[in-house]
Amino acid sequence: MGRTVLVTLVAILAACLAAGSARAQSPSSLVVQVATEPPGLDLTASPASAIAAVVHYNIQECLVKVDRTGKIVPWLAERWYTADNRNYTFFLKRGVRFHNGREMKAADVKFVFERAANPETKHPQRARYENITNIIVKDDSTITLSLKDLDASFLLTLARQGSVIYPREAVETMKSGPLGTGPFMLAEWVRGDRIVLARNRDYHVKGLPHLDRVTYRFIPDPNAALAALKAGDIDASMFGLGPEHIPDLQKDPRFGVVVGETTNDVILAMNNGRKPFTDVRVRRAVTHALDKAEVVKGAMFGFGRILGSNVDPLNPYFVDLASAMPHSPEKAKKLLGEAGYPNGFEAVLKVAPQYYYTVRTGEIIVNQLQKVGVRVRIEQIEWGQWLSRVWREADYDLTIIGHAEPWDINNYANPKYYFRYDSPRFQELYKKSEVTIDDKARRELYAQMQKMLVEDAPAVWLYVHPRLAVTKKGVGGLWKDLPIPAFDLSEVAWTK
Repeated sequence: MGRTVLVTLVAILAACLAAGSARAQSPSSLVVQVATEPPGLDLTASPASAIAAVVHYNIQECLVKVDRTGKIVPWLAERWYTADNRNYTFFLKRGVRFHNGREMKAADVKFVFERAANPETKHPQRARYENITNIIVKDDSTITLSLKDLDASFLLTLARQGSVIYPREAVETMKSGPLGTGPFMLAEWVRGDRIVLARNRDYHVKGLPHLDRVTYRFIPDPNAALAALKAGDIDASMFGLGPEHIPDLQKDPRFGVVVGETTNDVILAMNNGRKPFTDVRVRRAVTHALDKAEVVKGAMFGFGRILGSNVDPLNPYFVDLASAMPHSPEKAKKLLGEAGYPNGFEAVLKVAPQYYYTVRTGEIIVNQLQKVGVRVRIEQIEWGQWLSRVWREADYDLTIIGHAEPWDINNYANPKYYFRYDSPRFQELYKKSEVTIDDKARRELYAQMQKMLVEDAPAVWLYVHPRLAVTKKGVGGLWKDLPIPAFDLSEVAWTK
């Protein structure tokens, strides 16, 4: 081989390596891994956290926002005013444009909330908006929402994923092409492979976003996600790396690791409307049979905070009840005998393997329940089947899933929710908490509700799934904690 040819080949190779390095550390793009592909992209059609991970705060935004500290701050509304906690007047930020170029106006806000409260639209959180009795558009940037009853959670509702503001002309295309006011626009969705977001150059927050392009890659297997990270195929793993990978990655100078709190409560749900789980003694027995510390150690390699009730530690009303119903196989057997099941019973545990922790947690729980005579068979089903059969139809005995929505104790006040937990006393407590504006009084009601859930044991609260995000060195701006299940990428950037 001639010297000239050799030099040329070396130069080409060096250029290729430089180009690969530039892509991996491009100041304008980021490739992120998530475990689950969204079933759609319409936040007003499904509560799936996989949708929120892509759309909420990235493509579509709300009047107000939960920031990285958990505080509710002005957003599309630059301020608001209420004198009686029943009539809220919002003053919209001027000059905000939807991704189609049209200016956002108060009429759009009116349309969004009227549609959310309309039974025909089947909004997944319609009950949150039924209290809005009147919407008055005063001018293009001023709107008043009037409530029938006091609602202590009203501003939080307006920050949730179901309250995103979108143009009315885009309703029919939101499932696959959502439009909003966010820092990014949907550029491409290749089913089964990726979703690409492009920078919104008319974004209403000056200087943001920092990235021109974000690519979501769907990699459900934790080992495959790790391999992609180490190979440089992805720049960040937002959710899906196994906790067993974290200690080694923390020692690797090529990566930055974010370990924080979330609102993702991983639970063993029991169908309270199906025998034998209609009997509170059986539900308590299942709770006593489980060694949660062993579950966290085995399924999460020690990452994750043990829970005793529904409210997570990021909630200001959190009460630590992790030890309220301790591990006791003897007590579990005694309760099963009292309930008429001295030899235990059989049940099926349905899990969606798209979320790695469900199978891992399930396998440990099956072994623990076996020790008290409860014989459980694991049935793995696809995520779409889980949503239709378990979540919508309550066709299950047991299931394991993480509930990522913050402040979701309302689920236990809904007898039609898939838990099928129906307690008039709990429903009354919750109803009272929602019209209690005084913080101290509301805090006490939340404490009562959490303690009541321990006693009634409609589910087993296992642990909080931790925030485990890993990036290539040089990626900054990620939220440490997730007080709301949104992967806000507006401030993410490559640092020098």
